Amino acid sequence: MFIPAKFRQTDFAEIRRFLAAHPLATLVVQHDGRLQAAHIPLYWHDNGSEWGTLRGHFAKANPIWQAAGAENRWLAVFQDSGCYISPNWYPSKQRDHKAVPTWNYQAVHLEGRLTLIDDADTVYAILAELSRIHEAAQPRPWQLADAPQDYIQAMCKALKCFELTVDHVEAAYKLSQNQSAENRNGVLGGLAMQDGAAAAEMAQTIARFAPDS
Repeated sequence: MFIPAKFRQTDFAEIRRFLAAHPLATLVVQHDGRLQAAHIPLYWHDNGSEWGTLRGHFAKANPIWQAAGAENRWLAVFQDSGCYISPNWYPSKQRDHKAVPTWNYQAVHLEGRLTLIDDADTVYAILAELSRIHEAAQPRPWQLADAPQDYIQAMCKALKCFELTVDHVEAAYKLSQNQSAENRNGVLGGLAMQDGAAAAEMAQTIARFAPDS
């Protein structure tokens, strides 16, 4: 991923926070002469290595799992929806008209090798952790134990759980850091006039990662 220096994020604790906040990943692998992709929620797991692992599962009916193996490298892409940034929001544009549209966004790429997991206890642990994470905000969080065990066992047979051991990480946080403080304030004002939670969240993120903050 091409990342200008001003936009490169290297704080792995911050990167892990971003992964947790945006868990739906795009997993990409080259297999049988073509690129294949799957869109699935993943979570980061600390296995004691430098970058840890990503855990999740495929539907067994999805043939992408057949690309698992030492010969193939996988790319997991996590990103937010980002926000369009109008050049009209820059005060400097009103003076010299030297401005163009752009898009602010955050994206994280993690690469590594993917291993299928068949051990029943680990499979159960992965499914339980995914449920715990995504049910946390519910008034009565659903758990695997809420369903009949024979049903859960049957569902497990329709899945392929995996662990992606990460060996390379890149993160781009494009948040107007290349603009002057005056222009960033203009962007914050422009976002404040937009509808929706994405614009409000982007404004908060720009302020948080401003070079002079």
